Amino acid sequence: MTATTTNNAANNTNNAANNTNTTSTKAEYFNLNIKGLGYLSNIRRIETLTGSFLSVVINALSGPTDNPTYVRFDATVAGKEATDLISRCQKAVDEDQKVLLGFTLSNLTSDIFTLNKGDHAGEQRVSLKARLIKVDWIKIGQAMVYKAERVESTPPLQAEPSQNYVKNSF
Repeated sequence: MTATTTNNAANNTNNAANNTNTTSTKAEYFNLNIKGLGYLSNIRRIETLTGSFLSVVINALSGPTDNPTYVRFDATVAGKEATDLISRCQKAVDEDQKVLLGFTLSNLTSDIFTLNKGDHAGEQRVSLKARLIKVDWIKIGQAMVYKAERVESTPPLQAEPSQNYVKNSF
């Protein structure tokens, strides 16, 4: 009986290996996106051995409009369209103009760092990192300089429910 169990285990291992080889290796992901608006600053090109990319800081607005708080994101710009748009903002940011943008971030991660200088040296802070994947609009000062085209789509027609359900049904 032990030999049979061992053979079955070996067969199961071979079947698993065969299934792995025939199964598609395409990875699937859950996306967590953040939409918001914030001020753009610190645009810089990072050079690596494999190429270069843009990195920015976005100070996103949060809370009441009459007294917002700012949430800082260190973002890597992803995609050609977003990279081109951010590159066009370089001059305005370098001239300390206010550049406000509507954005979508993804792949949010956090990191803890320790302040090295100033009155708060030695204190730990959180750094939020993300990928800037879409720019919806850009304002420099009060002027709207870019607005993404909206794709108009008609919502699907909803069929009448065949049963009467309780108002707060799931």
